[in-house]
Amino acid sequence: MSKATRRAPLLGALPLLVLMVGCAKDPAADILGNPTGGVSGNPGPGDLPPAEPRNPVADHGPLQVVGAQIVDQFGVAVQLKGASSMWLNWESRRFAESKPALEYARDYWKLSLIRASMGVEVQGGYLTTAGREGMQTRVEQIVQNAIDLGLYVIVDWHTEKATTQTAESAAFFTNLATKFGAYPNIIYEPYNEPNGVRWPEIKAYHEAVVAAIRAVDPDNLIILGTPSYSQDVDIATADPVVGVNLVYTLHFYSCTHKGSLRDKARLAMGRGFPVFITEFGATPADGGVVANNMDIICGAEANSWFDFMATNKISGAAWKLDQCTDSSCILASTAPANGPWTDDQLSNDSMGTPVVGGVQGGGHGQLIVNWIRQ
Repeated sequence: MSKATRRAPLLGALPLLVLMVGCAKDPAADILGNPTGGVSGNPGPGDLPPAEPRNPVADHGPLQVVGAQIVDQFGVAVQLKGASSMWLNWESRRFAESKPALEYARDYWKLSLIRASMGVEVQGGYLTTAGREGMQTRVEQIVQNAIDLGLYVIVDWHTEKATTQTAESAAFFTNLATKFGAYPNIIYEPYNEPNGVRWPEIKAYHEAVVAAIRAVDPDNLIILGTPSYSQDVDIATADPVVGVNLVYTLHFYSCTHKGSLRDKARLAMGRGFPVFITEFGATPADGGVVANNMDIICGAEANSWFDFMATNKISGAAWKLDQCTDSSCILASTAPANGPWTDDQLSNDSMGTPVVGGVQGGGHGQLIVNWIRQ
């Protein structure tokens, strides 16, 4: 498909409108984000009438950056909502690769975004001998499924060490752009969470990879990782990468990251740069690991983040579409790989004390899905 075929004209002359995909947050929602007048029970086949098939990409088309916002083909600000896979090399089951499962989440959760988090140098990752072919296949399967289902899809080079992998990353994303860059679905994320490296080195890496992508795909969004585990958007936007349709990453975990991190996002946006929260949780920064005694959820602070994101039309992908003992796992142990995922198959504990063992209860899944639905 050529660029001309899939690109609808952008109405740049129109005034910028503001629209959030989905409904505005119900101010009466409780601490876990459960809408008092919205979806309740265990929605899914047999519980609700068949959902109308959705197609977010058909609705919004190619995305672009206008000032500090991401807008669609009509010049309307868009907030995408979705989930990230687990590291693809460490998934408990292949949830993100399942087309029927994503179709269910699209129609019953109102999910518009899936993030494919590909481990790189770790065991089974893309740069390992045993992992390269498998990781390539799984990423491409997720991308193709997203295209078929009308979802946006982020491809994430999931590492803290990308500055030592510039050539390999540039080659990977060049190949990805060659195969899928003609579609408006794909969004590139070449550096998940820079750690222990300063912005000038991160910026040089981004410049190289952005140039490689832009040689093939001139305009799909590219999301740029920022220092300190993708938190220092204030530092990155003080010396920005030059280019078209570039967005800056911010990650939060609500038990750890609060108002001061939102202030960094406000500063970046005040400078005219958009922010995309490609990873977040209602948990501590480690993702709510039971072994670390951090298996809690912080719903009130998560709702503060959700309000902030809605007000500023900031898109997000929640960590993570997997089943495990971490309180950041969205799915409980009974969730089938191919869906449907009814609400009783979501991790949930209103007291924030997850159940050890990955059984019913024990995490932020219900909170996250309620946020996606709003």
